[in-house]
Amino acid sequence: FWTWAAEGCATWPARSAAGYDGPWNRPTARPVLVIGTRYDPSTPYTGAQAMARELADARLLTNDGYGHTALFNNGSSCISAYESRYFVDGTLPPSGTVCRPDKVPFT
Repeated sequence: FWTWAAEGCATWPARSAAGYDGPWNRPTARPVLVIGTRYDPSTPYTGAQAMARELADARLLTNDGYGHTALFNNGSSCISAYESRYFVDGTLPPSGTVCRPDKVPFT
């Protein structure tokens, strides 16, 4: 299913003149906040770990939860608080921070 769903993007005829294809290990103006959900079946946590290592200046915030993403239907007030502080004033969570979802999928 996912191969077919992404087919339109893979064969799109246009390309952004300002697109960036890397390298990804260059310093950025501000550190990057990477959020990874430990049990995400669509974007595995190992990918978030690898991305945080690849970027020149990044911090990994772990959501110790299930499902795809740490937002919306898999919400975590802990994740939301760190995310808001990051977007408002650039504050990163302490290294190794792990948040839990507000609700578990199965009680």
